Amino acid sequence: MVHLSTKIIQTTNTILSSLALILSVIGIIEDKWVELNFETGETISHSPWMVCCTTLWPEGDLEVVRTMMILTLILSFHFNLILGMEFTEIIPQTKYIHLFTAFLSFLTGILLLSAFLYYHHKLKQGQATYFFRYKLTWIPFTVYINVIFYIICGIFSLLHFKRSIKSFACLNTIHESVRERSHGMPSGKSIKVISTGNPTVMPRSIVHAHSVNPKEDAVIKSPTVQARRVTWAL
Repeated sequence: MVHLSTKIIQTTNTILSSLALILSVIGIIEDKWVELNFETGETISHSPWMVCCTTLWPEGDLEVVRTMMILTLILSFHFNLILGMEFTEIIPQTKYIHLFTAFLSFLTGILLLSAFLYYHHKLKQGQATYFFRYKLTWIPFTVYINVIFYIICGIFSLLHFKRSIKSFACLNTIHESVRERSHGMPSGKSIKVISTGNPTVMPRSIVHAHSVNPKEDAVIKSPTVQARRVTWAL
């Protein structure tokens, strides 16, 4: 399994969200999403961002498509802004931020895909009534690319969220172990002095004092005196 670092995930999300926003702006500028061919031989260009063809093709519910596309553009802008602020560490990188960016990414992708599918459905309805053929250009295919980009960003944000939960759990484990060690160590105030006996009794001295009794000295010296007298008798 490939291990992606946090910086790689943030960089990839920022690049993909920026590309998706650029493609959305290109879709707004370029109004040639679809070529509508009428029975009169007239060919006009159409996109969900523009209001036209009210005489040749009453659009009706396409106002819903435009509202969904505008909402998608707003969400895309805010998603890119949050990722940029997170990448530059302007906002803290918490697990709630990662979860919010994942939700915002999936919501933007689903809303964009729903808007385009509804637009495609309205084109099929108009083909049966107002025009006999329509042709998609390369612009609608960028919608599918944007949806893929948002899905990838959402997956990476969930991966980042999962890692942040693991790191938070590891930090809690370390704090708990340090706290247990600090509670297990004896404090200086708990040390007590235990008395082993009566403090008034003086311990015996190791050094024995010599006796100064003259009688004992006489007993000790008497064998020597007797020995000297025997020697002289011989």
